[in-house]
Amino acid sequence: MDLKDLTPTADIIVVEITHPTTGDILENEDGSAMTISRYAPHSKEYKSVLNKETDKKLKMSQAKKKFTFTADDLEKTNLHLLSKTTFDWNITFGGEMPKFSIDAARDLYEEVFWIRDQLEEAESDYLDFTKA
Repeated sequence: MDLKDLTPTADIIVVEITHPTTGDILENEDGSAMTISRYAPHSKEYKSVLNKETDKKLKMSQAKKKFTFTADDLEKTNLHLLSKTTFDWNITFGGEMPKFSIDAARDLYEEVFWIRDQLEEAESDYLDFTKA
C-alpha cells in the first residue's frame, strides 16, 4: 500500500444535474448533460475561498465583544462558499444557456435550491474517494 494511491488526483468535481424526483440526468436542448463544475475541497482555490470567509468571520468576532452568528448568517456563508467554489457550468435556465458568473451561481442556487443538495452530495461522494 502506498499513501500516494489514496490521494485525490483531480482538483475539480463535475456534477451532472439530475431531476429531483426521477433521478434522470437533465439535458440541455443540444442533448448535452447539464453540469456544474466546482473546485474540490482540497484544491488551493477552494481553500482560498474558505480561508477568506473564515478570516472575515474571525475579524468580525474580534472587533465586537459580543459577536453573534445566526442561522441566516450561516446560510449566507454556505451559499457564498458554494457560489465562489463553482467555476463553470453547462445548464439551461429560463430558456437560455446562461454564461457562468459567481453572481449568477448565487442567484441560481437561491432559486433552484435543490441543486445545492446535489452539489453537496457530489462533494461528499468525492471526499469518499477511497470507497471500492
